[in-house]
Amino acid sequence: MKKMLLAGLAAISATFIIAHGAAAQPARTGAISVSPHLGWFWTEGSESYDAHSLDWGVGVGYSFNEVLGVEFTFDKMDPDKKIRGSGDGDMDIHMFKFDGLYHWRAGKKLEPYVGAGLGFADYEGSETRFLVDGGGGLEYFIMDNLSARVDSRYVFTFNHSTSNLLTTFGVTYYFGGSTTRAIKAKAARPAPAHREALARVTKPAKGVTCFNLKVHFAFNKANIKPKYDKELKRVADFMRANPDAHATIQAYADAVGSKEYNMELTDRRAVAVKDYLVKHFHIGADRLETEGMGKSNPVATNLTNAGRAQNRRAVRVFCSNGKEMAEPKLRQTCVGLKVMFDKGSAKFKSEYEPEMKRVAEYMKEHPGIKGTIEGYTDNTGPDSFNKTLSLKRALSVKNRLVKGYGISAGRLKTVGFGGSRPIHTNTTAEGRAGNRYAVEILCTPKE
Repeated sequence: MKKMLLAGLAAISATFIIAHGAAAQPARTGAISVSPHLGWFWTEGSESYDAHSLDWGVGVGYSFNEVLGVEFTFDKMDPDKKIRGSGDGDMDIHMFKFDGLYHWRAGKKLEPYVGAGLGFADYEGSETRFLVDGGGGLEYFIMDNLSARVDSRYVFTFNHSTSNLLTTFGVTYYFGGSTTRAIKAKAARPAPAHREALARVTKPAKGVTCFNLKVHFAFNKANIKPKYDKELKRVADFMRANPDAHATIQAYADAVGSKEYNMELTDRRAVAVKDYLVKHFHIGADRLETEGMGKSNPVATNLTNAGRAQNRRAVRVFCSNGKEMAEPKLRQTCVGLKVMFDKGSAKFKSEYEPEMKRVAEYMKEHPGIKGTIEGYTDNTGPDSFNKTLSLKRALSVKNRLVKGYGISAGRLKTVGFGGSRPIHTNTTAEGRAGNRYAVEILCTPKE
């Protein structure tokens, strides 16, 4: 019998999880809840049956709002009789309770609550005891409308004056309701006012070039896999070819987990893409914005593992200042080195030696690789001066690799672009400082 009860609870829980995958916009306010559970019942030793027993039951509730609700609960216990002559077998106890519930930390993943109410218990049809109960528990939200629940109640029966303790474990499933669960976002992460508007956009506005790239994430992860380097380089090439373009990086999640958690997870995924573009391809951080879109706009079903994997993705929307621009073609895989310079100077700084050593070792390990060293400046000064200065910066990096690390000069090409390709704004001192640099691009041969 006990094994059948455990199997039944598992089947009910699985049904609720599957139902969640098809549910749209689950709610707490105005929602009906169903709470199957198993537990243990302890009572005073003066009874004519054992002082403990397995309990099973189900609760049906209604939520007035995010914190207040009511619940009707049925529980069944069957402790063994311990007095001979009073009959053989179990003592069947059926308990009915009607409780009020109060949650706090509403909208959080872990919600404590308290409950109290009245009811009665039927003892094998021969005796009815009226009761009062009180206690509380914890709900841990696995999904927006599905929680794991532990509950403990003190139960006092009036007309027999017994003290009892009932502790149960189960799940609670919420359905219906008029509003979604209240999500209290962290103050340090205010949601942009246009987040919902972006989620509804199906076609790019005029002047926007959209990239739908194949960058996916592992379950519950925000790290960029190395295999997506080529895809992200395509973005970097676009940004370099269009120095007035800015980008909004959007990231998404599957439907597993709460709305609040998925928003935070997709924020981290979008930031990971931005950081990758800044660190590996030297795109100015001030040209990149990030948006975590949560589990909105799925591109595949969330009912299968394969579908959920497709929904864990990042896409980018590039603004081109009113001009439609084609995506650049995918090039070879490259690695880079970035060296910064002082204003008006082409002197190499010793702080970049570790990076120089890394690139030199790479070139020695790959003797067929050749590199192009590009020099840049801010927009201060005439174009002719900046062109010459940027070339000197490129030559400074080349000379350091040749003289300091023994790299053949024939493997290094230099070019100066002056101030023609800024990666930061030139309207601030900090932005201009970010544009005074030289980069080395080492491309692997085509396969």
